[in-house]
Parts: sequence; C-alpha cells; structure tokens
Amino acid sequence: MRTSLAIFVLVAFCGQLFADEQRKLVVFPVDRSIVDVDNEFSQNNPFYKQRAGAFYEIKYVGPSAESLFRIAAVRPEQMPGTLDALRAFVYDWLDAYVRGNGAIDPADRNTCAARLDQRFDSLFDSGLQRKLYRVWRNDESNKLRFLMASPKGVQRTASEPSRSSEPAAEPVLSGKSSPPAQ
Repeated sequence: MRTSLAIFVLVAFCGQLFADEQRKLVVFPVDRSIVDVDNEFSQNNPFYKQRAGAFYEIKYVGPSAESLFRIAAVRPEQMPGTLDALRAFVYDWLDAYVRGNGAIDPADRNTCAARLDQRFDSLFDSGLQRKLYRVWRNDESNKLRFLMASPKGVQRTASEPSRSSEPAAEPVLSGKSSPPAQ
C-alpha cells in the first residue's frame, strides 16, 4: 500500500514536471536603457515606463486609435500599423520622461511628436489621410493629445479649472472693499 502510494506520488510529480516543461514561459525583453537610468525618479519609481505604458495603452491608445480611424478614414490594413505607431509614441514619450527625471523637456516632446508624424507619413499613402491625421492630433477625441502638445499649447475645456499663478483676492468681510495695500 505504501509502495503504491509512493509510486503514485512519484508519477504525479513527474507528470506535473513534464506538463510544466511543455508550457512556454513568455519572457518580455527589458529595455536596459531605461532600467539603467541613474536618476532619482528612476530609483524611486522602478519600472515606471512599463507600468505607465501598460496603463496608457489601456486608457488612451485604444480610444485615440478609434478616433483616428474615424477622422482619417483608416483602412483595415492600416489599423495594426496605426496602433503600433501610437504605442511606440507612448513609449518614446515615457523614455524621455524617465530620462528627464520625471519631467519632459520641450525638445524631447517635439522629437517624440516628430517621430510619430514620420510614422504616420510612411503609414498613410494619401495626402488627405496625412492632413486628417494632423487634424486629429489637435482634436478633443485624441486622448493622447496631452502628451503631444506643449503645456501652453493645450487648450483647457470649460470643465477644467484654470490654475492662475496670481493669488486669489482677499475675501470681503464687511461688504465694503478694503483699501489698497501699501
């Protein structure tokens, strides 16, 4: 009885090892240029690019691609290239953000946007599609617009509060205005 139980356990264990061996382990390559960045942001936020990139792909790339499909009349055979170009833009931008220690230099932002333009110029074969792509870049339906435009170039919608650098006015307590400060 003990022998047959031991044989059963051994066979089950070997069967599991064989099953595990047949499963392929998916290995995602690690971009060493980002992992090896030696700055405070990278040390405090390990694998930020990968985590943020996954979030941006879910939250922004899909809706942005859908609106680009609609606006620029993207054909079915162009759709995979469109998604790849948008993903590449997100990761280019995140590379620059991590290298910039949690901020992106305007020159790096412009470089990322120029690379995106080049990708779409080679992907789209008609001048009209290229022109409509540029219209889409500034359209509200482009959820990646906040990464493409400089902070001054992004227009706020009515629902977004504007942040002024001027301090708020002092409250009026008695109903009368206070004399000017001297």
